[in-house]
Amino acid sequence: MSLKIIILGSSSATPTSNLFPTAQWLEIGNKRFLIDCGEGTQMQIRKNKLSFARLDAIFISHAHGDHCFGLLGLLSSLDLMKRQKELFLFAPPQIVELVDFFFYRHSEQPFSYLLHRIPVKMGEKYLLHSTAFANVYTFPLKHTIDCQGFVFEEVFPLKNVNPIKIKEYRIPACDIPNIKKGFDWSSDEGHTIPNEELTLPLPRALRYAYCTDTIYLENLSELAGSADILYHEATYSSSESAIAPLTGHSTAVEAAKAALQIGAKYLLIGHLSVRYKDSSQLVNEARQIFPNTYFARQNSRFILDRKLMNLLIEDPKETVHAQS
Repeated sequence: MSLKIIILGSSSATPTSNLFPTAQWLEIGNKRFLIDCGEGTQMQIRKNKLSFARLDAIFISHAHGDHCFGLLGLLSSLDLMKRQKELFLFAPPQIVELVDFFFYRHSEQPFSYLLHRIPVKMGEKYLLHSTAFANVYTFPLKHTIDCQGFVFEEVFPLKNVNPIKIKEYRIPACDIPNIKKGFDWSSDEGHTIPNEELTLPLPRALRYAYCTDTIYLENLSELAGSADILYHEATYSSSESAIAPLTGHSTAVEAAKAALQIGAKYLLIGHLSVRYKDSSQLVNEARQIFPNTYFARQNSRFILDRKLMNLLIEDPKETVHAQS
């Protein structure tokens, strides 16, 4: 199983005629998550031929419009599509209150689907969402308003059995499901075989860290831990390093330092100021410090292969195979 990120939008501030604000589609651990939901997100989901019906949860980092103004329209469209599958929404309290005000004032169940509305505890670091296939952690960023980052981590609900040991101990097929769940096995003679002997080691869980609007954090590794891929905002070039902290943003160089800090294998940068007509300037600045830096270009896809840990980049301009 791989980790896949589809960039629906990566522009900063207001949308333009050809650029959409922040939104990402993440596929990890058999789950499909939407991270932020700027204007035009549902149009981008259609354009990228993604399944509205298979979306499991939405995560909103903060209450600035370029990260959430597409949410109400998306929730409404899912209802018009007669969606049945439940959906989880994790968002700042004021966003949850907005959803309640807009949809739930006159009906306890305004949608065709069950929407779980969970306010994020802003300013706190904790396990936000846990499923059989993926865990989601949140932690505070530092912006002009409360803003949260997210770490998405694979979970393996079942182990793979060691076929050699299964044959050696003549374990019946009916006992294998419990062994996959982590239980030891006992023979009819009363001998107990530990689960570790009967199963193969679990693969290392893939992790994706998402750091949108924020200044550079010296303690990011303490907040987010490690990650295979880091998405970090890079609003400004190094020439604007004096302006960046005043506006609650980072430079491309600081994004690269963040990637080094958490031991990432790959760095994606986005939220570039519209003053930069070409992303190459900021990408090149970051690559001076962190070579495996790539622009989170709108409609691009980043697919991390588990076995080789190579990153396949399907960019609207080109296809790249990157190695860590």
